[in-house]
Amino acid sequence: MKPRIWLVLSLFAVAVASLYAVRVLLPSARYRDEIHNGIKAQMGDLYSPWVGARELLLHHRNPYGEEVTHQIQMVFYGHAISQNYAEPATAVMNEQRFAYPVYTVFILAPTVYADFAHVRRWVCFALGLLTAISVLLCLSLLHQRLPWETVAALLLFTLSTPQIIQGLRFQQLALLVGFLLIAGTWCASKHYLVAAGALLAISTIKPQMALLPLCGFAIWAFGDWPKRWRLAAGFITTLAVLCAAGQLLLPGWLGYFLAGIAAYRKYAPPTSPLRMVLGDALGELLGGIIVFALLLFAWRHRSAPADSRKFTEIVAAFLAGTLLAFPLLTPYNQVLLILPVMLLLQEWKLLPRFSRLIFAVIVSWPWIVSAVLLVFPPRLDSPSQLASLPSVLTLVFPLILPLLLLSRRGDTAAPQLATADSHPS
Repeated sequence: MKPRIWLVLSLFAVAVASLYAVRVLLPSARYRDEIHNGIKAQMGDLYSPWVGARELLLHHRNPYGEEVTHQIQMVFYGHAISQNYAEPATAVMNEQRFAYPVYTVFILAPTVYADFAHVRRWVCFALGLLTAISVLLCLSLLHQRLPWETVAALLLFTLSTPQIIQGLRFQQLALLVGFLLIAGTWCASKHYLVAAGALLAISTIKPQMALLPLCGFAIWAFGDWPKRWRLAAGFITTLAVLCAAGQLLLPGWLGYFLAGIAAYRKYAPPTSPLRMVLGDALGELLGGIIVFALLLFAWRHRSAPADSRKFTEIVAAFLAGTLLAFPLLTPYNQVLLILPVMLLLQEWKLLPRFSRLIFAVIVSWPWIVSAVLLVFPPRLDSPSQLASLPSVLTLVFPLILPLLLLSRRGDTAAPQLATADSHPS
C-alpha cells in the first residue's frame, strides 16, 4: 500500500486506541482497582519513585524506609499495609514501595518541587516523545530512509499499541529505559562510545531490563578492546559516579535496595513469558539456554563493526531475549521489542506467508477488538476482564516474535520496511 494509506490507517488506530482507553479501559480498570484491589487513588507507577526522590532530596528521609513507604500507601489505599506472608491463603497487596536504585532520584530531581498532577502529565508527554525518538533511532540503525508519511505512520502505530499505552498510562520508567538502550546502541553505531557507555549506565535504573543487553555490549567491547574500551570507560565511570553520589545522599543504600527487591518478589512475584507458558522449572531452564545461546552468538560476532547490520541484529536479539528469559511479563516492558519488530518489518519479504499472517493478526488484533468494544461496550461496573481483551495477545507476543524472526528465508535484508514504498507518492 502507498505511504499515505498507511498514514490514514495509523490515524484511525490512534483514534480507536484513544477512544477505547477513555471510554472502556480506564473506567473498567478504575472499578477493578477500587473494588478488588482496594485502591482509593490510582497514582500510577511514577508516584512511588517520585515521592522517594522528593523525600530524600528535600527532607533527607530514607526512601526505602517504612515511614516513606507508609506515606505512599496512604495515598494509594488510605491506610498503611501490613502483610503476613506466612499465611498463603491471605490475599497479597502491592505495597507500592520505592524499588529503584537510589540514583534514580537524580532523574526525578527536576520534578520534586512541582505538584504531582502536573508532573505526571509532563512525564507522560516526555515518555511518549522518547518512545517516538526511539523509533527514529531504530530507523537510523537500520539505515532506512522512508517517506515522511511512512515515518509518521510508524510513530503513530507504535504510540497506539497496548504496550506503549499501558506504559504511558502508568508513567512507567520502563519506557525511559527502552529509550536509553536504543540511544546507547545508536551512539555506539556512530562511534560515540563514551556517550553510549554513559547512557547504558543510566539504563540500570531498571536492572532487570538492562542486565542482559549490557552483557552483550560487554562482549562486543572486548571484541576490539583497543578501539572500544571507551564504551566500558563511559559505562563504569558514569555508574561509579551515580553510585557514589547515591552513597553520599543515603549511606548504605545498596543494602536497602536489595532488601526492597526481596520484599518486591513477595508482594509482586515476577514471572516471564516462558515461565507463564511452561511452568517455573522448565521456563527457567529454557530461559537459561536462551541466555547462553545469546552470549555465544555475541561472542561469535564480537568483531562486528558498530555501524554494521550484524551489530544491530545482536542488540535486537538481546532485547528480545531479555523479555523471554527475565521476569518482565508486564506488557509495557515490550518497549524493548521496537528494534526487533522494525528489523522484522524491514525483512518482510523474507518471511513465509504464514509468518506474515501471524504477525498481521497479532498486531492488528488490539485495534480491531477495541473498535468492536466501542460499538458494543461491555459492562464497566463488573469484575469482568472483557475490557482487557484487546491486550490479550500482548502476553504471547514476546514468544511469537523470535519465532517469526527465525522463520526468515535467506540472509539478505529487504531494502525497505514493509509499510513503505520505495518512493513517496
